[in-house]
Amino acid sequence: MEFSVSALHELESKVENLSDTISAKLRCGKLQDLTSDLFKHKSVTKELLTTIVLQMGTLICDSKMVLRSACEKIDEQKSDLIQTKNELIKCKSVKLEAVKETVQSEMKSFSDVVKSKSVSSGLSPAKIKMAVHSAMRDEDRAKNFIIFGAEEELECEEEEMSDKDLVKDIFGIVKGGDERSIIKCERVGVKKSTDAKRPIKVTVKDAETVRDVLSKAKILKSFQSPGYNFEFCNLFLSPDRSLEERISRQNLVKEMKDMIKKDPNKKYYIRNNRVCVAEKPTA
Repeated sequence: MEFSVSALHELESKVENLSDTISAKLRCGKLQDLTSDLFKHKSVTKELLTTIVLQMGTLICDSKMVLRSACEKIDEQKSDLIQTKNELIKCKSVKLEAVKETVQSEMKSFSDVVKSKSVSSGLSPAKIKMAVHSAMRDEDRAKNFIIFGAEEELECEEEEMSDKDLVKDIFGIVKGGDERSIIKCERVGVKKSTDAKRPIKVTVKDAETVRDVLSKAKILKSFQSPGYNFEFCNLFLSPDRSLEERISRQNLVKEMKDMIKKDPNKKYYIRNNRVCVAEKPTA
């Protein structure tokens, strides 16, 4: 008898019938009330006990067959389940690898973009591509910094100097970064008037150089500029921010100016995308 739902019901019915038969023959209400004294009754003959034992033997054999078949079925289902799980894992790995290869073809470093993040199968190729381009722009901006306030026509000792010469001098003054890491210097925007001072975007080899230079840029505020046709203290160095970041920064600056007007006796500064305040040191 193989394991099945109908086989279990059939086996249950046989057990129930045999239980009722034994209870009736031995004159006990239910099988749980069976005691050794009931076997001493005159009606309990050898033939009756033989019949009961034979029926129980048949039932035990049927039960063993069903139980053995059930164990085999369960083991088989467990094996199928494990195989299915392995196939799902393999299929998921193949899909993730395919997405990874697609992303790597669009950017320099996949790991920098999807760090501690999973790729959702619900993302469309267009959204993935948009995310990749956005990550690439963020990665590129991290290697840039902006110089504000530099004259369009730079001079030192009455000789013309290029924007790159200016950047090299800044590197030397703040002693931050290696000037050999400078890749490109270019003015941003269209020159609209002779008085305009377009920002200079500086691109270097790595983001660490940018962080190093910006962290020491305050040195320019106290640097004397003999021989130059501009003052280094009038230059302002900034990260290369996205449009959203620039708008957020402008709002923070406006908020800080409003706070200064209300209480000029405190020192205000922007840190971690919020306006911070500190008491000015007393004389």
